[in-house]
Amino acid sequence: MAVDRGRSWPRPRSVTLAIAGIVGLALVLRIHGAGFGLPALNDPDELIFELGALKMLRSLSLNPGWFGHPGTTTMEVLALVNLTVLGLGRAMGWFADIKAFAGAVYANPAWMILPGRLAMVAFGAGTVWQTFRLGEELGDNREQAGLARHAGLAAAALVAIEPASVAWSQVIRTDIMATFFMLLSLRAAMRAMRQGRLRDHMVSGLWLGVAIATKWPTGIAGVALIGAAAVRLATDRTRPLQIAAHLAAGAVATVIGLLAVSPYIALDFATVVHNLHGEAQSHHLGATGGSPLYNLGWYAGGPVLSGLGVIGCCLALWGGLWLLRHRAGAIVLPVLAAFAATICSQTLVWERWVLPLIPLLAIAMGLGWAQLMARIEKTPALRLGGITLLAAALIQPAMAMTTRKIERQTDARQLATSWAKAHIPPGSTVLVEHFAFDILPQPWHLIFPFGTVGCVDVRAYLGGKVQYDTVDAGRGGRSNIDYGTVAPEKRGTCRADYAIITQYDRYAAERGTFPEEYAAYRALLGRGRIMATFATVPGRIGGWTTHVVALDQPKADQAPHNQPSAAQRPR
Repeated sequence: MAVDRGRSWPRPRSVTLAIAGIVGLALVLRIHGAGFGLPALNDPDELIFELGALKMLRSLSLNPGWFGHPGTTTMEVLALVNLTVLGLGRAMGWFADIKAFAGAVYANPAWMILPGRLAMVAFGAGTVWQTFRLGEELGDNREQAGLARHAGLAAAALVAIEPASVAWSQVIRTDIMATFFMLLSLRAAMRAMRQGRLRDHMVSGLWLGVAIATKWPTGIAGVALIGAAAVRLATDRTRPLQIAAHLAAGAVATVIGLLAVSPYIALDFATVVHNLHGEAQSHHLGATGGSPLYNLGWYAGGPVLSGLGVIGCCLALWGGLWLLRHRAGAIVLPVLAAFAATICSQTLVWERWVLPLIPLLAIAMGLGWAQLMARIEKTPALRLGGITLLAAALIQPAMAMTTRKIERQTDARQLATSWAKAHIPPGSTVLVEHFAFDILPQPWHLIFPFGTVGCVDVRAYLGGKVQYDTVDAGRGGRSNIDYGTVAPEKRGTCRADYAIITQYDRYAAERGTFPEEYAAYRALLGRGRIMATFATVPGRIGGWTTHVVALDQPKADQAPHNQPSAAQRPR
């Protein structure tokens, strides 16, 4: 039986206008609030990627010196963005040279963080477009083409407002970029399945290599080419050698794509191994998982349910049945299953690990809705009801997305530092354990807990233009940098008049897993008293519960977690 080579079906103008509006909405939602927290950094990992980008610029090399994700494409994009900001700054007279730019960045990281976040915003909006395009390409014939277009539009609309997709498109990380490149690879794999061309296998492999250079686990998406080969073999048994050769070519192209983007993965392999060892953690504060069944429940009842909503999940199940019966399912379903099995088998659970699954689940949801619309399209009243159903399906994700935006814009850490600015006297030594660049201008001696090094002078470290190698060494293999992970013999370097602590409540909640870290905080708080507490409030205040503590004072009468908030007890 000959392979059905398919064709491209004309797209109605109304569909083009609709997807343009959806992508535009996605862009607006992601730009809005992208400057959250600045100049403070509420996601400390953003600095890792920017330090790699700065190293590339300084050394004029493609070696970022860190390959934990590996994140090379992300750091290359950031290097280009920073170079653009530097060029614009020099033209405007803001920076005399790269040294002046680096000095400005270490004083106020918003110079590089905000442009970097806007680059992630662009990839986030691009992911919405790629979701539509992948959904649009599901159909094998003219009849299925209409259903596939409707599915693609519904899927894109969901991804545009999906809370995790919006939130992580505003943070400098690898996940959104990796998802974007993975979708490009899946689209090429779909064409390879239908048309059997060597070129499509190569293109799919190249994009997969770029995705892997962004984040290692996206290599799982290589099962899509295996699915394409299986479909071709089932429909054309006369050319098994050609099919095998095309599959091998896709694998070779994957390696080429990976090394073309990140050659130092091979040239600096020792560093790769070291970084991967550092990323492997059996426990992580706030992210320790359990059995595969527990992890499955965590993802299904958490980010998936929040992202798709109850109605969306039901429609996705219906769409999944359609995929089981059609060839396109050989591309989408193996990737879904392989990713789900991989993240559920890990020792940790992270919301962002589900991001590559969101477009595929959205496509399944869109297929469920499109099938419904196809059954009722000849009845105007029912068709209006179908559109209303889609709107209802999008309400729950939209509400969750809005809530997260509100929480992100009002963070407990910024509330605490604002209170500290008004109440801590000049000349005080202040221990701060988050990246509170917003308090650098204060007339305080600032110290920061730095793992095996102990507490360090913040301004001295920033003035020395700290590099990632220094950060990595100071971490001492720990995933967190905070007071709890300071080496016990170095805690004497952390004497201060005041402390702004953000991690105590998190360690208290997991004291059984982190007894030493929790004990360190109890000892710290035992020789002081809490002046103000800023707690997180669902739907209103995000971040981590933050305490401002006056140290070397008589022991507080109440345990820290029983203290009223600063809002309840203003000073």
